[in-house]
Amino acid sequence: MTKFRKIAAVSLFVAGISTPALAQNFVPFGEAGGWKVYTKTDDNTCVVETNKDGLIIQMGVLKSGIGYIGAFTHEPDGASTDGGTTLNIDIDGNQYYAPENVVHENEQGFSGSYIAADNPEFISDVANGQTMKVVDETRVFTLDLTGTKAAMEMGRACLAAAGG
Repeated sequence: MTKFRKIAAVSLFVAGISTPALAQNFVPFGEAGGWKVYTKTDDNTCVVETNKDGLIIQMGVLKSGIGYIGAFTHEPDGASTDGGTTLNIDIDGNQYYAPENVVHENEQGFSGSYIAADNPEFISDVANGQTMKVVDETRVFTLDLTGTKAAMEMGRACLAAAGG
C-alpha cells in the first residue's frame, strides 16, 4: 500500500502574504544545476528558478521558514482553479500530498500555483530525486529534478548572504 505523507503542516493563506518569488526586485546571485538563483531585495530572501516546457518553476523559503515550490506562466489560464485542491506528488515513488495555493495573474502577469513544504523528507526528495509528478483532478505535471540539489545549495548560500 502506498503511504502518502503530508508536505506542510501549516497553510500559507495569510492576509497580505506576497506571492512566492514573484515579487519585483530580483538581483542575480548565481547559477547552479541549470537553475538561476536570485536575491529578492524587497524581503532579503532568495529564489531558485528555471524555465521548463514554457513554465517558470521557482523554489524558495518564505520569511516564516516554510519552503515552497511552484509553477507559473504568463498564460491567462495558468491558474485554472481557485485553489483548495489537494495535489498528489510522486517523487521517484515516494508519495506526498499538499494543498494547492493558486495565484491568478499578479502584478507581473504570472498565474499558476505553489505548494508549501516543511517536511524534511520531501525537501530531501526534491534535492536528490530524479522526477516529480504532480497530479490534481484534471492535470498531470512532470518536472525533471536534475540539478535541484546544486540549486538548493546555492539558494542556501544566497539566504546566508542575504541575512535570511
